[in-house]
Amino acid sequence: MEPLGSDDPRELGPYRLVARLGAGGMGRVYLATSPDGQTVAVKAIRPELMGDKNFRIRFRREVEASGAVGGRYTAPVVDADPDADTPWLATAYIPGPTLAEAVAAHGPLPVESVLVLGAGIAEALISVQAAGLVHRDLKPSNVLLAADGPRVIDFGIVRASDGYDLTRSGALFGSFEYMCPEQATGEPLGPEGDVFSLGSVLTFAVSGHSPFSGNSAATLLYQVVHNAPDLTGVPDPLDKIISLCLTKDPRLRITPDKLAAACAPGGVEQLIGDDWLPAPIATSIARRTAAVTALDTATLAPGTAPATAEAPIPSLYDYRYGYDQDRAASTADPAPACHSPASGAYGQGDEARREAQPPGPEPYAPSGEPAPARSTSPGHRRALSPRRGLSRRAILAVSAGAAASVGTGVLLTRGKNMSGGTAEPLGSPPKPVWTHRGDPLLQAPAVFNDGTALLKSRPGGMICLDLKDGTRPRWVYKGISQSPTPALLIFGAAVALGEGSTVIGIDPADGTERFTLDFGPEFRFETLFGGYNDTALSVIGLRFRRESAEQGVATSTETIFGVDLPTRRADIIPISPEDVGVPLHPVVIPGYFIYADGLRNVTARNTETSGIQWKHPVGYDLRPGLAVLDRTVFTIGRELEALDLSTGKRRWRVRPDRGQFGSLGVAGATVYVTGTNPSGVYAFNAATGARRWFCPTPRLNVDQPVTAGPETVYVPAYRNKNGFYAIDAARGELLWNFTDGRETGVNDWQLACDDNGFLVAQHYDRTYGLAPS
Repeated sequence: MEPLGSDDPRELGPYRLVARLGAGGMGRVYLATSPDGQTVAVKAIRPELMGDKNFRIRFRREVEASGAVGGRYTAPVVDADPDADTPWLATAYIPGPTLAEAVAAHGPLPVESVLVLGAGIAEALISVQAAGLVHRDLKPSNVLLAADGPRVIDFGIVRASDGYDLTRSGALFGSFEYMCPEQATGEPLGPEGDVFSLGSVLTFAVSGHSPFSGNSAATLLYQVVHNAPDLTGVPDPLDKIISLCLTKDPRLRITPDKLAAACAPGGVEQLIGDDWLPAPIATSIARRTAAVTALDTATLAPGTAPATAEAPIPSLYDYRYGYDQDRAASTADPAPACHSPASGAYGQGDEARREAQPPGPEPYAPSGEPAPARSTSPGHRRALSPRRGLSRRAILAVSAGAAASVGTGVLLTRGKNMSGGTAEPLGSPPKPVWTHRGDPLLQAPAVFNDGTALLKSRPGGMICLDLKDGTRPRWVYKGISQSPTPALLIFGAAVALGEGSTVIGIDPADGTERFTLDFGPEFRFETLFGGYNDTALSVIGLRFRRESAEQGVATSTETIFGVDLPTRRADIIPISPEDVGVPLHPVVIPGYFIYADGLRNVTARNTETSGIQWKHPVGYDLRPGLAVLDRTVFTIGRELEALDLSTGKRRWRVRPDRGQFGSLGVAGATVYVTGTNPSGVYAFNAATGARRWFCPTPRLNVDQPVTAGPETVYVPAYRNKNGFYAIDAARGELLWNFTDGRETGVNDWQLACDDNGFLVAQHYDRTYGLAPS
């Protein structure tokens, strides 16, 4: 905090300025008081930007966006005048440091504090999404630490979730270290991008470093899009929670409501007390509060500098434009801070500099002299009391259409292949029998039916490819949802979800619609899990409850349903409260709904009674995905365990040579599991656990399952452009490597093999048919 200078205005709108908080590319930020004594932070825009019509439009939209967001964990806008000679924006003043400053000054936060931080920011994102917005620049310097919880600030580059961009199109906005993959590659950006950024922010909070780093913009962006995050120093359970945020595919990320529940099962308000932050940070907040109180009570004559508090507080931001703002804070002597409004990204000069120069530290250079304040303009918004915003329950009801998240964690592997064997394929890959190119495909493997393969495409189609010649589809059906799971062959049809709570049955022979079953407005189906029998299936979705017919939807609850098609009944399969926030990859078979829950257990529920059949504790983090073969359930992590389907009792277990197991697949009498150190594939006797072979391989993508055919096992490579590997199922020899050489970012290879060994390999918008060799 600094005294007002001779070139600073003394008033902006109805606010009396008492001190300068910061300055930067857009203008200056002031501490001010309202006529009723409220303390606010006011951002005044640089005079040279005021003549730019486009800038004023963008600033006006920032005001509208910031004003639309409520909730406890944001800094509410209380007043603004985007049409004044000197446009300004006032927000509630929060006397607390940014997360970037706190970590730079006092080191990483303890796990308990970061869990509160994660829950609070997740609640803020719920508010942002309820307003139909995407923040797009969530980073440590845009998170304030207050005595009563965190606050998300800076809606300067916010974007409407319907695609209407509030900043100039074509520019790359945001902080590269905390950017999501789709933002880095220019793909459509939705609310899921903010969740990815939140995972990076939590990594910084608990470890002191971001999960991605690089010496240049290109290197950093490549890391964000292609590389696994660096979670060094991230303890349990934050490593699991953060991994659910940092999944490359946005559809598989955890949702904010699940994230809040995972961090604070009883609600974040129960965890926020006087000790939610470490003592040094709490002391810093108290000192700032006292200093502002001293300013509030001081008598300031017009034209004089404000009284200096006993412990003066420097500025909130240094407002350096660019992603290195946070990184610089970790290496320089930190300066405590007070809260100011969002910095934004509207000046054309700033945008050009971001596009033309590689990101890096910029010298602190305040520019622009705000003109003296004039009378309030016609566009002045009336001062508002800080809004409490909608309750979390109401917000979830408003945003009930958010897709269910079924994310996968990222498994870090370090070190070289130490198996002592070769990881080079023995021969050349076969040439595809055919190649189909069409719309982008969903991340779901093919399903086989009578010599054809059924695939799901974007934005909502099912296509049928003949295995003899799949160059052109046999038929295409459009109108299904984008549920990221394969079609289900039950009830005499290829079944998929439609819009709302509809289930669609498509004739697999000719693609005609056989039925559409609507389960009513009380439900919304999001993801199809699997089938119990020929007439029943399981989905995850929302159940709505109304207080009355006039009031409409009041609350919504995410629920697992058992759906019976002939009777059109949707019965709830209850999931334990501790499992909220954990992505479910269940195995659904007649009589059982089996999944890895949130407390290191494998849980089996009886689909007839909806009760727990058994629960088996494993004592370590489980990898996503289970498998069932011959009434045995297989689960992996630090060990591979075989559990009796009826009782959950362990039949056998094995450990890898080193590292841990990553993914699995079953076929015949064998269970196949990928290992991380050394990288490769193990084959075990499914009945006894005896090892049959180990095949060393180059590094693998262990977030995808092993695909096992009658004679060959297939595993995807770590990088998309390296394709996938084929292994002889009998001898455990690495046969060949197939790739089309394309790097498609988050679009992993999807592999499926029919009973005759014909392989269908999907890669973004292409499908390859490979006959057994």
